[in-house]
Amino acid sequence: MQMISEDIAYFEEAERRRLTLSHLIYKGFPSWEGEPGTECFFEAYKELSAMLSDSIPLNLERAVFLIENAYLGNTMKYSDFQNEIGERVQYCQWRLNDLKLDSDDELAKNMAIFSLLTDTLSINQPGSEKTIVHYPLKYNLDDYDSQRDYTSHFVSSMLHSNMGQCYSMPLLYLVMAERMGAEAYLSYAPKHMFIKIKNDKGAWHNLELTCRSVLSDYHYMNGSYIKSEAIRNELYLAPVSKKETVAMLMAQLGRYYRVKYGYDSFIIKCAEQSERYAPNNIDAKIIEADYQTKLTMEIARLMNARTPEMLKEMSPDAYRHYVRMHQLYKEIDDSGYEEMPIEIYRNWLKHVAGLKEKEKSDSQLRLRKMVK
Repeated sequence: MQMISEDIAYFEEAERRRLTLSHLIYKGFPSWEGEPGTECFFEAYKELSAMLSDSIPLNLERAVFLIENAYLGNTMKYSDFQNEIGERVQYCQWRLNDLKLDSDDELAKNMAIFSLLTDTLSINQPGSEKTIVHYPLKYNLDDYDSQRDYTSHFVSSMLHSNMGQCYSMPLLYLVMAERMGAEAYLSYAPKHMFIKIKNDKGAWHNLELTCRSVLSDYHYMNGSYIKSEAIRNELYLAPVSKKETVAMLMAQLGRYYRVKYGYDSFIIKCAEQSERYAPNNIDAKIIEADYQTKLTMEIARLMNARTPEMLKEMSPDAYRHYVRMHQLYKEIDDSGYEEMPIEIYRNWLKHVAGLKEKEKSDSQLRLRKMVK
């Protein structure tokens, strides 16, 4: 009887293994749908997709809120988030009023935002004798990669702590610019995000919020892992449109889902939707490549396929995942993307921070004098 029971258990386990393998090959990782909180992500995806397809107006403020609120299980209040943004926008408007600057002037609006986020300011409240002291954002050197607290890079977290990173700082800037009707753009460097604006003559300037400086493209090219192919393909240093920025947030939604639950097809759904509207955003392709790598490795493990040749011989359908994985990595390599070693990134952060004391260029002074 014991032998029969062992045989039954063996065949049941073999059948479970076969079904699991079949699902992985033809459908991917099992869905987490039904787990508490997954509906928050699906709702956010639906609204972001509506923005990207122009079914509803693009709203960066709303998009940022949607992905952070999804991760937090819809526990945030949009009205509270709006009020936090609105308070800072009001300070910028009061600042323009203090300096008697045109509230419709593009550069004045941009530099009012930049000044608010990077300087200690005393702002007069209109209609009263009250003066408000506003302090600049601080760079979170202790958790710049959100390893201690994953939500430390959220804009909502920064609004409460006044500490942010190269992800949350530019997003807050753009949300405020959206409110004020100021023209500003996101831009990328390896492992980094910053703001691009134009001056009155149409020349581009880079606003580096992490070190409160105005930098040239040269500083990013000199201190980062940037290949010429990446410049040609507009992976880095190019201005990113509002729709492309929302598409980037769609990819982030997929990443947040993976962090909270694990791998399933929703991640691919987000990545593909992101890449559709922001083809130059390499992050979406990296997310998809990561998914395909995990899937291929799990399939190979269950099949005990030690080499690609064994995998191909055992199951051509399984082998297609291996092919897709390498196709994605080739596309990533061909784009000019190169992974920056973490130590190089840390050194680059120190380099940029040092520019805060050294950089006193004429272009910076011309930009800043309007709001000083």
